[in-house]
Amino acid sequence: IFFARSDWLFGCVIVPAYLVMSKLPSRNLRSGLWLILTAVAAASSTLRLVFALMSWVIAGSVLLDVRCPSWPGFLHFMDKRLRFKDLLARSELLGDLASIKPEKSVFAFHPHGAVSLGFSMNGLFDSEFVQKSAKLVFLIDDFLRNGNPIFRMFCDIYKTDTREVASADRHTIQQSMSEGKNVALVLGGFEEATVCEMGKDRVKVSGRKGIIKYCLKYGYRIHPIYSFGEDETYHYATGMTDTRLWLNSFKIPTVAFVGNPFVPWLPRPQAKLLTFVGAPIECPCIPEPSADEVDKWHERYVQGLKDLFEARKS
Repeated sequence: IFFARSDWLFGCVIVPAYLVMSKLPSRNLRSGLWLILTAVAAASSTLRLVFALMSWVIAGSVLLDVRCPSWPGFLHFMDKRLRFKDLLARSELLGDLASIKPEKSVFAFHPHGAVSLGFSMNGLFDSEFVQKSAKLVFLIDDFLRNGNPIFRMFCDIYKTDTREVASADRHTIQQSMSEGKNVALVLGGFEEATVCEMGKDRVKVSGRKGIIKYCLKYGYRIHPIYSFGEDETYHYATGMTDTRLWLNSFKIPTVAFVGNPFVPWLPRPQAKLLTFVGAPIECPCIPEPSADEVDKWHERYVQGLKDLFEARKS
């Protein structure tokens, strides 16, 4: 809206400033910055002031660091009562489920797709999958976990003593793995979402070696997990792939999609999503793994993912 009105200052400077408020370390800094920006908006135009006030209504919980209380029954409600999986024609977790151990395991989901439905439907909100772990940490983008007020609320109420949704930052990953907790993440990240296209199976794992390094450091096993049909859950905008991947390097998502024709942010109801858990790659414990050792085990992971795909694609 601001760009359409040629309001370059507000569109290029002020609006992005609201988006980074969640990164500020204290409540006083966040609310202070909001007051300054709101004063600037109030002194200039009604539209700017409306935007500033709406940001408070929508994101006030983030600015004031308000947390929602945990609801232990939330997982059961989403899985069994609300039946989240019924948004699709079929959604099911399959594969080598018997090999899952309650601790020191990483579950690497592919592909990302638009909103990672394989990760959420057949991982995060699959009661049987969650119960296989003594303690399970689902890792997502830091802005989604802490800066997006809607996701923040859901993550807060999801948390219990045995499960949580946390930021996929280096500190959280190392702390979780040093304590032996199971960890689940969408390994391909924004880049994998960018290359997703209807009717095509694509992953982006060539540079994803950090989690392999931590698996070696803490002696973890890593399960490749592939969701067939993730590419069919939405229609994707394609093109300008190189530019979009470049933007991804700055942690900027560049995926545009539409699903249900009546409620576009929901998936296509005719889609089928079959998520297969692959056999684990057992990493040795190497407290200080070398680059060559990381490359070696990353290649084994990639081969394990390929083997899973070829075995289950029919």
